[in-house]
Amino acid sequence: MLRITVVSQTPEEVALKVEGWMCGANVGLLEQEGGRYLQEAGRLVLDLKGVQNIDAGGMALLQRWSGKGLKLCGGSLFVQALLNKYGL
Repeated sequence: MLRITVVSQTPEEVALKVEGWMCGANVGLLEQEGGRYLQEAGRLVLDLKGVQNIDAGGMALLQRWSGKGLKLCGGSLFVQALLNKYGL
């Protein structure tokens, strides 16, 4: 299960709190929701404090977004290690 909550929103930036598993079909949900905000605002902040795991598909999505105004914050030591491994 993946929960996505809008924490703040301005015309230039949207911040989302992401909780759960960024795996499988959940990656498509994040791509749809987050992608829309990224296109509209131009900057997307993802708070990953509540994320338990990210699979290869989730990492690929974050990598695609990384040069397009994505900022990542939070995350457990495990999630941070995954992000570092993928250069995020």
